[in-house]
Amino acid sequence: MDVAKLRIIAGAGAVFFGFAGVTTLTIACVIALIPLIGLLWSTVAVASILLFIACICVVVFLKPGKSTEEELDQFEHATADMLAELPFDTIAALVEKRPIAAATIAAAAGYFIVSNPEQASKGLQKLIDELM
Repeated sequence: MDVAKLRIIAGAGAVFFGFAGVTTLTIACVIALIPLIGLLWSTVAVASILLFIACICVVVFLKPGKSTEEELDQFEHATADMLAELPFDTIAALVEKRPIAAATIAAAAGYFIVSNPEQASKGLQKLIDELM
């Protein structure tokens, strides 16, 4: 079997067994707290702790300390670098496989450059993101 397929199967197994493990530990915590505070409050306590951990993960994932403009600029530069390194064979293949999308991008590029040259790269970036 191919190494990539094994990695995908291993990742799916990790997700499944990780979910099963978290579920089992949650049930074990609830059962352990039942003699102390009862079934209802032990369930509420464990659920609250898990929701608190989930909120911390969301805050870390979203990085609310960064401004939207800063993130868009970083994303724009990363995409521009990626497109600059894109070989011409790949562009030709994209035109062959998806001619309507390529024509749409070319027409939009011309429109954005003529209508607003300063914001052309941002407009094209949004268009490419939506088409991909």
